[in-house]
Amino acid sequence: MKLKFLAAIGLAATLYSCDDTTTGVGEFVADADEITASAQTFEATTKTLKYADLNPNGVFSRTSSAYLGKFTDPDFGTYTTDFITQINCTEDFEFPETTQKIVATTLELSYASFFGDSLAPMKVRVDVLKKAIDDNGEDLDLYYTSYKPEDFYNANGLPLAEQEYAVRDNSWTDAEIDSIKSANGYYPPLVIDLDKKSTWNIGDEQKTGTFSEYLLAKYKEDKNNFKDANAFIHNVLHGFYVHNTGGEGSILYIGDIWLRMKVEYLVERPSTGVVDSTVYTSIPFAATNEVFMSTRLNNSEDALNRLAEEKAHTYLKTPTGLCTEVELPLQEMYEALGNDTLNSVSMSFTKYKNVSENSENNPYKMGTPQYLLLIRKNEVNDFFEQRKNYDSKTTFLGSYSSTTNSYSFSQVNRLISQIFSNMRTKEEPAEGWDKYNTMVLIPVKTETDSQGNTIGLSHDLEVNSAKLIGGEEGEKIKMEVIYTKPKFNK
Repeated sequence: MKLKFLAAIGLAATLYSCDDTTTGVGEFVADADEITASAQTFEATTKTLKYADLNPNGVFSRTSSAYLGKFTDPDFGTYTTDFITQINCTEDFEFPETTQKIVATTLELSYASFFGDSLAPMKVRVDVLKKAIDDNGEDLDLYYTSYKPEDFYNANGLPLAEQEYAVRDNSWTDAEIDSIKSANGYYPPLVIDLDKKSTWNIGDEQKTGTFSEYLLAKYKEDKNNFKDANAFIHNVLHGFYVHNTGGEGSILYIGDIWLRMKVEYLVERPSTGVVDSTVYTSIPFAATNEVFMSTRLNNSEDALNRLAEEKAHTYLKTPTGLCTEVELPLQEMYEALGNDTLNSVSMSFTKYKNVSENSENNPYKMGTPQYLLLIRKNEVNDFFEQRKNYDSKTTFLGSYSSTTNSYSFSQVNRLISQIFSNMRTKEEPAEGWDKYNTMVLIPVKTETDSQGNTIGLSHDLEVNSAKLIGGEEGEKIKMEVIYTKPKFNK
């Protein structure tokens, strides 16, 4: 009997693999026991949903990347991003014993990619945080993208640094930039001089002297201030708030952040044996996963509201802009197939070539989200906060295919079978089974291991968008179902 049932499943898979035969209802008898494999199509309804409707705090962004810049798109409006970061200090750090001074201190932002105009003039400001942030993993609100930076720095105080920049640093030739990029994957970094200001603030306390002088004074005051990251963050440098104060046109995707100190110290002169020869060394402190970092994002609400109201299609917009809600026809499916075995349920979401008419005239077209997570709407926050991975049972990962210009999901039968079980044994939710199990499509980034296996997902925080076929008044999304119906269920 088992072999006969497997044969039926094999025939069902053969039927499913042929697109021409999965539209509508098909049926065949597998063998004498009459295990019948059939195909049927149902229709799901989609609509555009603002991320803010999932969580008014934005999206959970506990990643090792940071983003900086401002860009205005003709369709999606103005988008700005900035970040807070702490700086790590190595265990039992010590300056050279004969250190004379810290000659210069810089904040270096290394980026492998960017969005927008590489020549757009921008202006960045760096403020010192007014208090240490103790990230014990319990205050998850710290990692949501709508946090208020005013809670962490003195907006009326004096900044540590202000500097103009562009993505394309003209102090480097094209050949030099290409050489650097090919060597380590990064463009020449944005280097911010932290010693130009002689007065600056830590909260309400105004400091006099350069930042380099301040760092060395804190070390001489007590070397234990530099003994580890916790001591450094609480006693020396609480962290930085890095944000734009002028210009627009580009977004940096920052991978590495370094606080770099150029130190002058003395060594023994070989010819005399006297310690009086001056040398210099560079000492880097990094922003790492062991210390706190979080990105703040802001989108034009008017533009998002306008796009969310369009009903002939749906949108995806990252970061923290728009996603697509999917309502499955569960009650209809249950009434038709509630006692049958669902062997396969697949659905595909097709992308329009361009987001809108404006896309043709926009020289800085957004990228396409490469991965979408299909998940229950009411499970989104827990999924990202708890750093879960998709399981192809209740959560599903679909990748963009340039060949079909679509995102495809299979094995959705596992979720629907579980819901059918609940429909048989549990009380119906007040809003009904369809609404209670509403799904959403969320653009995500994947984390992989050395074998290429996906080991984690996070929100896509790069500038991407897609316009999908669907919408409340648009084309319905086809759900192709393969199921088996034993004789006693016919």
